[in-house]
Amino acid sequence: MAKGNRLLVYAFLIVSAAITLFPIWWIFATSLETAARAYSFPGALIPQGVFSNYRAAWRLAPWLHFLLNSTGIGIATTVLALFTSLLAAYGIVYLPGRFGKVVLAVILATMMIPFYSILVPDYLIVRDLGWLNTYTAQIVPFAANGFAVFMLVQFMRSLPKELRDAARIDGIGDWGYLWQIVVPNPVPALATVSIYLFLLSWNAFLWPLIVTTGPSVQPIQVGLADFLSTANGTDWTSAAAAITTLPVLILYILAQRQIVESVSHTGIKG
Repeated sequence: MAKGNRLLVYAFLIVSAAITLFPIWWIFATSLETAARAYSFPGALIPQGVFSNYRAAWRLAPWLHFLLNSTGIGIATTVLALFTSLLAAYGIVYLPGRFGKVVLAVILATMMIPFYSILVPDYLIVRDLGWLNTYTAQIVPFAANGFAVFMLVQFMRSLPKELRDAARIDGIGDWGYLWQIVVPNPVPALATVSIYLFLLSWNAFLWPLIVTTGPSVQPIQVGLADFLSTANGTDWTSAAAAITTLPVLILYILAQRQIVESVSHTGIKG
């Protein structure tokens, strides 16, 4: 690659990175400013370091409880959805029959249904089951995910067929092949799907807002919305938003290698 072209590529990457990182920088920068200075120029571009915003925000809401709620709900949802997605993907890829592609197409078609169109039926079901204002109402409806099935199907299709033949020779059945051979192989794929499912649960707002009525079971996004509705315009609103952002930012930094590996190895096969 010519030197001039290389410089253009680097310039494009730098600009893209700056555009991507600026919202994250702005959240944490404004969290260290007063409300008046945060929205003035240059304002939070050079934060003053008002760490008392975090102390004030932390005292005004049960953030630790909200964080534990979101973490527990996210882990439970991720484990259940990953389990069901593994079983569905394995059935589509390995079990005999010609309907695998049709089943996958139907599963993917469910992703095109707007969530708002099934919101009322879902709520009525949860209400009739007596799950309102419980953790169960925030976990069970998301125990299956079409995108997770699609991702795992692609990774299972990329595994060598010789593994399947060798397992049959050794007398390993479908259940043993899934857990002893399939699951340990696509580790980056499982990591990426797990992070996707966890973030999907962590960022959920509308559904928890509807099915919960008290802070005892509410996740952090609902808690943040309630906090901002009462503390709007104060110096510590950005600090509260930063508190909700920091855990998932740390999670992504720790898992970025697995995410890159999974994306680089993803292939769409027929």
